[in-house]
Amino acid sequence: MTDAQDRWESRFAEHTVHRRPGEGPTVVLLNGCGLASVAWDAVVEALPGRAIIAVDRPGRCGTVNDGLPDLRQEAGILARIIGDDAPAIVVAHSMAAFQAEALVRLHPRSARGIVLADPAVEVSARSGHLRRAGAAGIARALGSAVRVEPVRRLAAAAVRYGMRHETSHPEVLDDELWRACHDSSEALAASAAEFVSYGGQAADLAALRAEQAAPAAVPAILLDGKPFHSASQEEALASAFSHLEIRRLPGSCHLMMLDAPGEIARAVDDLSQATAS
Repeated sequence: MTDAQDRWESRFAEHTVHRRPGEGPTVVLLNGCGLASVAWDAVVEALPGRAIIAVDRPGRCGTVNDGLPDLRQEAGILARIIGDDAPAIVVAHSMAAFQAEALVRLHPRSARGIVLADPAVEVSARSGHLRRAGAAGIARALGSAVRVEPVRRLAAAAVRYGMRHETSHPEVLDDELWRACHDSSEALAASAAEFVSYGGQAADLAALRAEQAAPAAVPAILLDGKPFHSASQEEALASAFSHLEIRRLPGSCHLMMLDAPGEIARAVDDLSQATAS
């Protein structure tokens, strides 16, 4: 998050926390797999005057990633980062939707509503124990590989190539700041760890839902980009939250913070008003 004026940065458990003071409720921005908080810059600009917290997971902003992200642990870290700014409006992109839902299930006072920006959705997920065992070794191998300079350059180019097909504004990916936040060996190693942890985190969320046997007690807005989620995926989300509103955005691809920042800001404002009481 590069909104320069009246902004400050801190560290918590190798997470980098960017705060912009303002009026509430506070908006918390959670990056999808492989992304840094710089991706939210257009959304931050579309929310003038709002208090904002953007979180960079380990491996970015000079921090070091060590191991796979753990869903319950991440939820606890987010709750502590939000702290006295609770209850917040949480905006979660892609795989961060797992962490956002875990947050409201395990720390219900932390959030008053969730905006799901083209979220990852698993209709059913089996136990992730075996996946985690293999994923840890794969993450270590990939992390070592991208620390070799020729491999790092190839990996960064491949990731950027893939991202170009997920936005209608691919020129943003060539910005110097974007590349600095996404192309380093630590950022690429962290992205690899997040990617291979997908199955384990999905399984952990499924187990948490089964354990509680009730929807998360916050309203959510699903912002659906192309290609839209299937009916079964929408049903899975509808059963996961006490209230779900679906808004389809045909003009947006997966990197919704680049393609439809105004729609994300509108959803934030709508949830803020709806939960004001």
